[in-house]
Amino acid sequence: MAKKDEISSTEKLLGLIRQKENRAEPPGSPEPSETFQKPPQQTILSNVVPMRKGTAVGIDIGYHELKLARINRVSDKRQELIDFISIPYEEDITPSSTKFPHFLRDTLKNFCGRNKKIALWNAISSAKVETRNLKIPKVSKKQIDNATYWTLKKDLSFNEDEMLFDYEVIGDVVEDGINKIEVMAYIAPRQEIAQQKNLFEKIGFPLTGISIIPFALQNLFRTDVVDTLGKDICSLFIGRDWSRIVIYSNGNLVLSRGIKAGIRSMIEAVAQEISKSKMDMAQESVQPSESSIFGIEEESYILDIDEARKIFFDHICNAEPILLEETGHILREHDVFGMIQPALERLVKQVERTLSHYYLHFNKDRVSKVYVSGQMSVYERLFVFMKEQLDIPIDTMNPFSARLNYMGIATIPETLSEKEAFAPAIGMALSNNSLTPNFIYTFKDKQIADNARKVNQSIVAGILFFLAICFGLFLWGNNLIDEKRLELAKLQAEVETFKPLVNKNLIIDLASKTRNKRKAIKELGEKYKGLAVINEISSITPPEIRLLSISATMDKKPQSNGKQSKQQLELEGVILGDRLTFESTLAGYIVKLKGSPLFQTPSVENKSFKYLDKKEVLIFTAKLDLV
Repeated sequence: MAKKDEISSTEKLLGLIRQKENRAEPPGSPEPSETFQKPPQQTILSNVVPMRKGTAVGIDIGYHELKLARINRVSDKRQELIDFISIPYEEDITPSSTKFPHFLRDTLKNFCGRNKKIALWNAISSAKVETRNLKIPKVSKKQIDNATYWTLKKDLSFNEDEMLFDYEVIGDVVEDGINKIEVMAYIAPRQEIAQQKNLFEKIGFPLTGISIIPFALQNLFRTDVVDTLGKDICSLFIGRDWSRIVIYSNGNLVLSRGIKAGIRSMIEAVAQEISKSKMDMAQESVQPSESSIFGIEEESYILDIDEARKIFFDHICNAEPILLEETGHILREHDVFGMIQPALERLVKQVERTLSHYYLHFNKDRVSKVYVSGQMSVYERLFVFMKEQLDIPIDTMNPFSARLNYMGIATIPETLSEKEAFAPAIGMALSNNSLTPNFIYTFKDKQIADNARKVNQSIVAGILFFLAICFGLFLWGNNLIDEKRLELAKLQAEVETFKPLVNKNLIIDLASKTRNKRKAIKELGEKYKGLAVINEISSITPPEIRLLSISATMDKKPQSNGKQSKQQLELEGVILGDRLTFESTLAGYIVKLKGSPLFQTPSVENKSFKYLDKKEVLIFTAKLDLV
């Protein structure tokens, strides 16, 4: 009977705790976190360091505070951490309150300065985002989206009107000897994406990208801000009501799993154990006759959830032993650990099962390290316990590595847990569309941009080709000009060798001498023209033609019309031989005379057959104009 009463009391206690917890914390709120805090005022670096191209601000909206990080992307392999800040909310402000947009706007204005040409990246809750690492057949680039969609549809059933589908190509892989394409496909709630987008647009700071924290941590690995040394890494985030286990291989997210185990279950375990202790003391102090009213006494000893939470967080932060005033009992470190150990064992068991599933279906290589994040990242006893159970090194993620240039930031968080709290914000600030999955810039937007890029490349290629032709013509023209200049220089050098130098007077004098010389030569030619004519006729006349007489008119007397009379030559001759060849011999003779440079227009004036020395001959008379 006692056992039944104990079970009934326990169930009643848990019910009261959950009711009170639900009243204290509205459902759907972001996870709380203990973080390093900086004053909310505008930093000096906001005014001194100008915003440059490639500057991004990562936003992490937590349950208790707002964390921001600003990073300048110098190149793909070099980033500079410009500033970071954590601002706690006031008592009447929560992420779901009406005052939150004004608080967010003022904070971003102070942090970013006047320049709004920066990339703002924010994260939504990953609880409703499903990710799958898929290996699709080797298809063309245009068919990847279709192949990815239907492969994901086989594994997940979702409504496209409510869920956004997108994917990221990881690379080519070989599976069982078959070439395939590895992709990371994911779906995200459209409503939550639209809410975040509208929130930032209303405050005048439109978002460049929306993603989730697991992808933000992926940025840290891909940019080597957190060096994985090429090993597989596991990230364990322990939240209020749930936890998330994410495994990365070569910096890429491979497996993500959410489990219903978190800080709330550990706080409930603390409350349950201490309440039992109080009830046991109450049962020892009452008389048997008072057992009928035990239930009333039992209610009075139920531990307030806020007190249980305080005991829990004092414990994980290595506080001094806790004294329970009502019972006088002192809770030491091992006492509280014993209370939460069953919940920790269930959590670690889920991690172990997830790793076993990963080794079986994805990669046989063991995970080299587990990074713990969240409020329990300060709990050193947890690290020891998990390492004993999993036999894997346990550590806290440190985004403040030497990989980032701090740009002269005066102070950085001192403890590892304080540094780890900024991992989501810094990871989001490292985001860009080529590195990080973006829920408001999906594969469809990338295809449009890719097509536009191809058109621009074609236009640029055409312009470059045209410029190349123009440049070639320019070089050819320059080469031709150089050749002409060289030729001109040679001619100028030759001119300079002449002595005296040529000038107008010299040319006129040379022209006069040449004219006189030509006149003298012409006069000499006229003087000996008769002799030249006789010599030309003698050389042309064949043996069968005998010339009887040669008469010439050599004077050039002017005629009545002002023209000079022509010089003419008259020949009289006889052709000997066969009568049948007379005509051909005469014609050939006339042709030869016509071909002479001294004669022109030869013609036969008359011809007749006669007998000379009893032989028939052809006597002819011909006239020729002298040149």
